[in-house]
Amino acid sequence: MDPLPHDPVHDLVAFRHAPVSLPGICYGRLDVAAALAPAEAADAIERALQGLGVRPGVIWSSPLSRCAGPAAELSTRLGVPHVVDERLLEIAYGAWEGRAFSDIEREDPSAYAAWLRDWERAGPPGGESAIEVEARVRSFWRELGAGSCASWRASGAPSHLLVAHAGVLRALRVVACAATWPAAMSAPAPHLSAERFPMPASAVPLAACQGARTLRA
Repeated sequence: MDPLPHDPVHDLVAFRHAPVSLPGICYGRLDVAAALAPAEAADAIERALQGLGVRPGVIWSSPLSRCAGPAAELSTRLGVPHVVDERLLEIAYGAWEGRAFSDIEREDPSAYAAWLRDWERAGPPGGESAIEVEARVRSFWRELGAGSCASWRASGAPSHLLVAHAGVLRALRVVACAATWPAAMSAPAPHLSAERFPMPASAVPLAACQGARTLRA
């Protein structure tokens, strides 16, 4: 794949990881396996990148295997660096990790109701709020345009590729596309589907970001 010229509007291409077979389970920070092997997920992402005409210069992921596995596979195939960043972890659910949401609602009804009322500002017991996730994702996003990440953009050509969790994708909609959290949550985040985001110097409205979400793999 030939590199794209530097795009001042969309320079970060993100894919949500492959599905996880744990319906109804709260598994944010748990290192659970995806339903597809890393090589299969990488196949799907690589096909989508070819369709988009995108050649990444660096691949980012959280340390969790459902993101890091496909990212490492793509790094080897494409011959570009894979960078693991803990700011890209899924939202932390604290004491609720690994439990069924139905059990949480039944066994901890007061905390569950309080979280539903104010999930933007209040997290589960020992976990994170949406705003806390937003803060660490904003820190990552800002560094893509300058500072410690500037060397990845020195050539002015390749895009950044992110293999991401749903919470991180939605936080990027807030920080890069000026979405509200309710709007970011209501828009779908399909597995193995490309979503493009602007760099810090060129934020665009959420509608533009959604318009750039293409090619479900």
